[in-house]
Amino acid sequence: MSDPNVKKTKEQIEEDENRALQKLNETPAERAAKRRKLNEEVEELKRHLQIVPNKDDDVYTKATPLARKVSVVDYQIIEMNNKPYYKIIRADDTHQLYISFQTLLRNFDREDLEALWSLVKERFSTTKPKNFSNDFLLVKLGAMFEKPDIHAQIWKNQRTVHGPTKVKGWKLLESCGVQIITFTSTQPILLVERKYPLTRFTLDHMLNAVRLEVKDESEVSLELLRFTRQQHQEGQLK
Repeated sequence: MSDPNVKKTKEQIEEDENRALQKLNETPAERAAKRRKLNEEVEELKRHLQIVPNKDDDVYTKATPLARKVSVVDYQIIEMNNKPYYKIIRADDTHQLYISFQTLLRNFDREDLEALWSLVKERFSTTKPKNFSNDFLLVKLGAMFEKPDIHAQIWKNQRTVHGPTKVKGWKLLESCGVQIITFTSTQPILLVERKYPLTRFTLDHMLNAVRLEVKDESEVSLELLRFTRQQHQEGQLK
């Protein structure tokens, strides 16, 4: 899955140019066959999707709905009714409160997510979190954005003493570009365009044992399926 923010190499540019030349030299019959093959692939990928409407019952917002994009500039962990909430503060002094990290993600875009990671990383660059919510943020966001450590517990959890851990669910949160993989006891949250140390067993289960839960069918969801299938095929060749 390509990252639009990464500059192309000379080889990639040449490959794109060669592909464009080949397209110009295609006959109508070849174009029709290619289009038919692409349509068949899309229909096959769609069978791996499950449309699931969002239920944001665990979000509490104390702010005027935002009519324009306003940057995330700070966050706090606060308590209401003996429950911790994530308080997200924006540049115009509005804020939103979220009791669930997943609901927070559903209301974020990638820019918000990167801003939150910068805040968390800076806050705990010289000290350690003193409560569960801050520790949770540091661990979850670190797993997303930092270079994966194959010896980290998050990746070791794909296997137990009884064998490989089965995938129980797989969800796409398109607004911020993350996927959530649910195992029996863990739930990694990962960026859709990055490769992580997922085992072949995990990738196989994602593609064949569960369906990708999405709010709506989209090109992003189909591209994630293609990317996951590509990683699975690469694992089989090793």
